Amino acid sequence: MKKWLIYVLGIITGIVLTFAFAFCVNMSKNSGIIGLEMFEEPRENMDYSQFEVFQVLESGCALANADNTFDAIVFIIPNEKQQFYDNQKIILKNEQCAQRIGTYRYSTKMGIERTVPAVKIIDGVELPKSNTTFDKPGDYVSRKNFEVQEVLESGDAIALEIRETISGYVFTSDLEVLILAQEGSNFYNNQIVKAPQGMCARQIGNYKYQKYGNTKVIPIIAFK
Repeated sequence: MKKWLIYVLGIITGIVLTFAFAFCVNMSKNSGIIGLEMFEEPRENMDYSQFEVFQVLESGCALANADNTFDAIVFIIPNEKQQFYDNQKIILKNEQCAQRIGTYRYSTKMGIERTVPAVKIIDGVELPKSNTTFDKPGDYVSRKNFEVQEVLESGDAIALEIRETISGYVFTSDLEVLILAQEGSNFYNNQIVKAPQGMCARQIGNYKYQKYGNTKVIPIIAFK
């Protein structure tokens, strides 16, 4: 009788230890956050460009609306540099993206169960960029000057057409172009690139790049 009791207690103890071990492993895997389920490996980069935090949890993670919509909710896990706060607006830079790394399940104040993607904002994303030049120059694009918005690592510059200048203030149009760097040229932000007298900006190709999760194609120009 005593041996049988010891045997039963041993089985029960084994089951309890197994569940306890599995629970500890799961909590460790999910950083001790109840409701969080992490993938074995990160998944795709989500097509979001900005977030607005509406709740910060005790873990330091945040629930946020994505791209100004109430239907798209994500659970953001911070990195070592991030500290979230209520109503914080997070706008991703060109080299950042929200990578889906799991799911998070929680209950709303109305008692509704929701499961949303768990994401982490990562830096240094290599976004696809490409340019194609024509065999022959294409159409004339503009007869006006341009203001540099961004200088690329190649030395080339993304610029906007200047619509008008009033009292020293520059007003640009929606026309965005890529100006190729020439020998001796060093572009800088907000530089005014003037069209040489008697010349116009002519399209010599297309430049394709990613901005805020969207693909943009803009003309490459040269003054001719």
